[in-house]
Amino acid sequence: MAAAKGKPPAGKTSPAGSGSASTAGKKTVAAALARKPSRKVVKDMLLLELRRLRAMFTEIAERYVADAEGGMAAVIETVERKSLPAARLDGMLRIVRGLSIKPRKGRRKDLARIEKVVASVRKELGE
Repeated sequence: MAAAKGKPPAGKTSPAGSGSASTAGKKTVAAALARKPSRKVVKDMLLLELRRLRAMFTEIAERYVADAEGGMAAVIETVERKSLPAARLDGMLRIVRGLSIKPRKGRRKDLARIEKVVASVRKELGE
């Protein structure tokens, strides 16, 4: 098979003007980068970033829950293991019962309140 007239065979570069082809390619790339991306491209990039953000949020939330539950489990274990005076136990019970939250609303401030209660009980336990 013969190569088409005027075109070099595939895989071979043209001996004359090979440098001009690469500069032309660089100019078209630079021109493409200089243009504003289309609305579709920007929308696709935004969706990709939002999905990535959602995945990171989920990962952070899972780790947060695991850490908070681990702290509560440690407090429960300590209370089970230690022999504590009734007065101290009563004080810790008042701290826990004083918690006012609305779980159905799913608010961050309720999570913070729970963490404060757990921290207060830990402090009472001397941890």
